[in-house]
Amino acid sequence: MNKQGLFGGAIYTTIKSSYVDASDLRQIPDNQEVFLDMNTQQSLIIELLEKVEHLNEDCAKFHFEQIAEQNNATSYSIKSIEHASVDVAAPKLPLDTTIYFVRGIQNVAKFNEEAVNHVELVMAVVRLEKVETDLIISLNAPIQVAPTSSEMKDVNLVEPAAPIARIVDEIKLVVQGLEIHDWGLFGV
Repeated sequence: MNKQGLFGGAIYTTIKSSYVDASDLRQIPDNQEVFLDMNTQQSLIIELLEKVEHLNEDCAKFHFEQIAEQNNATSYSIKSIEHASVDVAAPKLPLDTTIYFVRGIQNVAKFNEEAVNHVELVMAVVRLEKVETDLIISLNAPIQVAPTSSEMKDVNLVEPAAPIARIVDEIKLVVQGLEIHDWGLFGV
């Protein structure tokens, strides 16, 4: 794991050293940081969004459903939603921060293809109450790539998909490493 600056160094966290910054490959919206693991086809997306009105687990469910919509998922399901204590999950964040971990499946076709890939989506919703922001961290891990998918040519058959437990642990480490160095990012 490497320490990684986000949003111009306003936020820091730790991510796997195998990730490459997607902004070196394509344009990324200003409210997102996107990292790709070329060996596993996993993507790590860190996104700053305005706090939604949904409360408790409903905010986690809402954000998961929004990602499914954005991905044009043909179907999706949430397997679990877990509330985490900020002092354990993200000890460097303010105590009024709320954190939920969500795990689910999305069936997604890339580039408007007919071939549908099964993707495990592990997500953290880090609600920064002080600045009315939902910081969304999502880790997309293909668990079954359709044989006719364009993604099949990119899959490294030597390195199989990471076990789900390892993906869950990885997102928890990203959350645990979160540090906000410049609250001015949020207009405060």
